[in-house]
Amino acid sequence: MDEAKTETILDDVPLINTLEISKTTALDINEKFKESEILEKEINEIRDSYRNVSIRGSVLYFVIKDFSLIDPMY
Repeated sequence: MDEAKTETILDDVPLINTLEISKTTALDINEKFKESEILEKEINEIRDSYRNVSIRGSVLYFVIKDFSLIDPMY
């Protein structure tokens, strides 16, 4: 009588190795994601610090542009 050799998922060495690599990759991605969130907050803070300057620059541009409506010499 032939005994059927039953293999379990734990006997599949390439699968175990692939899962370990996937786990390591997932941890790396998680760490990079946390770093990117911190960097995004820093970028937003820096960008917001220039917001007042950009608003004033925009107002100044349109005021100078509209001078021509008052007098074509401008």
